[in-house]
Amino acid sequence: MKKILVPIDYSPCADNAVRYAIQMAKRIDASVHLCHSIMVPELIPMAGLVVWPVEDYGHIKKDADEALKKYAEKIRKNEGLNKADLPIITYSSDMGSVKDTVTTIAASEKIDLVVMGTAGAGNMERFFLGSNSRDVIEKPTIPVLLIPKEANFTAISKIAFATDLSESDLNSIQALARLFCLFDPEILLTHVSNEPSDFHDPTTEANKFLNRVTCNINYTKIYYRHLTEADVDKGLKWIVTHGRIDMLAMIHRQTGFFSRLITGSRTQKMAKLATLPLLVLPENNQPIGW
Repeated sequence: MKKILVPIDYSPCADNAVRYAIQMAKRIDASVHLCHSIMVPELIPMAGLVVWPVEDYGHIKKDADEALKKYAEKIRKNEGLNKADLPIITYSSDMGSVKDTVTTIAASEKIDLVVMGTAGAGNMERFFLGSNSRDVIEKPTIPVLLIPKEANFTAISKIAFATDLSESDLNSIQALARLFCLFDPEILLTHVSNEPSDFHDPTTEANKFLNRVTCNINYTKIYYRHLTEADVDKGLKWIVTHGRIDMLAMIHRQTGFFSRLITGSRTQKMAKLATLPLLVLPENNQPIGW
């Protein structure tokens, strides 16, 4: 991992995401790029809407760039980033939505990871995502790490990856290992099922899957945990609460548990997740990183 992108909106949630990203970057010699999206009124007038003249857009961009420059300087001062051996911080602003800005910069700057702040505790039936976070992870092309406002950076020593034992998970597990290899974490493959564990039977789907993991992924610190639980929400809540993990990783599939989590689960509030970073991996992810 060499480049981390952090979208900011000058909120406390974004500030915390910046601090988290900086602490990550310090430990692996990565750089941090801050970006700010400038939302402007539509060019087509609507009833009751005051439209900015096109010629004023340049002034809006200039003001936004100046504010972003001051923000970056403040961050450097607050985090002690004036030392030569600490992360390089760059920044840019652009017109458009947060999703469009992130997509454009991620491609042009060859970003490895997007780190975004989330609202943290609040209406947990809607999880902890604001509209911008939801937009960015709707169809992510690179991993997005969601940082709750209450989360503090700690050494990333164990990451739980929620798996359904499907073949498509292999690329995502490899991407996860490559992305965080410099932290040297344990990766705990976590499978929640209402069936009892049959791990000791070599013919089971779990063992076939783990054999493919061993044969295809060159990372030694991968382990497996089966949780016998009919409710996936409860199973993941258990691993978050009792698994001593530093991060939960999931693939963003359009159906299944993650979809329910984003739209709002009525069965579990999963309040513990309000302080745990959540890594969102693209579906059918290709191997990335180192």
